Amino acid sequence: MPVIRTPALRKSLSVALMALGLALPASGQAVDDLFTVRDVGVDISSGNANAARDQGVREAQRKAFDLMFDRLTVDGARTALPPVPSDVIERMVQSFEIQEERTSATRYVGKLAIRFNAAALRNYLRANNVAYAEVRSKPTLVLPIDQTGGTPVLWQAGTAWRQAWADLAPRQGGLVPVTVPFGEAADVSDIGVEQALTGDATALRRIADRYGAGDVAVVVASGTPEAGLTVTVALHPATGSGESFTLTQSPLPADTTEVVSPTLRAAVESVTHRFEERWTAATQIAAGALSDLKLTARFADQAAWLSIRKRLASISTITQTNITSLSRTGAVLDLRHAGDIGQLRTALAQRDLVLEDGADGPVLRSAR
Repeated sequence: MPVIRTPALRKSLSVALMALGLALPASGQAVDDLFTVRDVGVDISSGNANAARDQGVREAQRKAFDLMFDRLTVDGARTALPPVPSDVIERMVQSFEIQEERTSATRYVGKLAIRFNAAALRNYLRANNVAYAEVRSKPTLVLPIDQTGGTPVLWQAGTAWRQAWADLAPRQGGLVPVTVPFGEAADVSDIGVEQALTGDATALRRIADRYGAGDVAVVVASGTPEAGLTVTVALHPATGSGESFTLTQSPLPADTTEVVSPTLRAAVESVTHRFEERWTAATQIAAGALSDLKLTARFADQAAWLSIRKRLASISTITQTNITSLSRTGAVLDLRHAGDIGQLRTALAQRDLVLEDGADGPVLRSAR
């Protein structure tokens, strides 16, 4: 899939594509990292096709910026930010991809993926004193229990509640990925419905480890979409104490054309939004100076050391890593990172790295 670099190519793009009669099809696997917003839809009418396309791209970039801002910040952060001019947004866009498009003489309908320049976006947020988060958590494993029929159901196939969660996976792009077990024999063996409801720590950790997940959420739906849905969530973190919350979803007219009703979809989105808000609030970085930390990394062999280095390099809040000494079983590192030491520990934990207090200073080791 061709990827369009901005900001200089817009008019030439419109003219060239219209002249050649080319439509850029959606790619099967595009770059889809934290700073990419996909499936941004626009429908623009203007004086001619070129003008409509150009206006459509600008509108997609603005929509994508709003979605990206909400992805990285807690609710309410936008109120402190003045309106962002289109040219400022355009300078933060690294590239865009046209996933789908249809044109007429005066109309442009498209779906685009917008990729932001991470450094430019960070600089903008810092310059405007906006606290933000950019560390992705380990996946949260969701165990969807359907109790709308009275009897709690976890693994039986075919419940609309399970399908609502299964439909979520392809649309994810936030800081808290969600994983839903397949319901295979190994899953059934790992944990039963009663163990999930009572919060059996051994069973919960067994299935979470097999899926490479961190937190486990037991999400119980009771009531009915037509009469009103109640969703009770018991969140079992990988470390620390758990928490519970309940959400109610107002009834909506029954949709007989869909297996998953709009009410169930809305309930899933409400729960995942709570996950995102909780994580963002815990990991957001206030605008300010970076911090420095000297630590010792411990490892068994060269392969383990290379694995640690690779995982450190994947943590975006670590901006610099210097090796000051290296032996067969250890290395002394100087890290520069955003956020405080607690936030650094959290970021490391998402890559299975543990930072401990040692006799001679902080010690880093792999948890796997």
